Amino acid sequence: MTEELTLHIDTMTPQRFAELLSDSTVPAAHRALWALLAEVEFNLTDFLSLDVRDTTATMLSAAGASKTGLTEMLIPENASVLLQETIGDRTEGAVFMEDGKSMSREAAVQAARQYAGCSIHAFRNSGFEWKSRPAD
Repeated sequence: MTEELTLHIDTMTPQRFAELLSDSTVPAAHRALWALLAEVEFNLTDFLSLDVRDTTATMLSAAGASKTGLTEMLIPENASVLLQETIGDRTEGAVFMEDGKSMSREAAVQAARQYAGCSIHAFRNSGFEWKSRPAD
């Protein structure tokens, strides 16, 4: 007897993604993280380890090569505004903070479940057809 393995991959529609990014009840740090996960080829660990000094208005620089081998990436326009809101006037420290300390992987995963009702990976797995679409 052969067992069948079923794999479920969380995804979301472009409309749902846009709703989440504009939902002011979701902390800006999580919305910025989701926008970056969807469009930038760093992984979650790369983002959570970013220091404010690793960012400019248009560029992210990882401390070392990401798993994809990249060390610098342009910040997409929709993520840039959220990232600036997240950083505010801070000049050092973790980009992604929660309750005054660096955001943990567990906190990022929990927030995706709480606010979006999906896994954190859904922001990567959604096909990204919305990236090149003009706003409706």
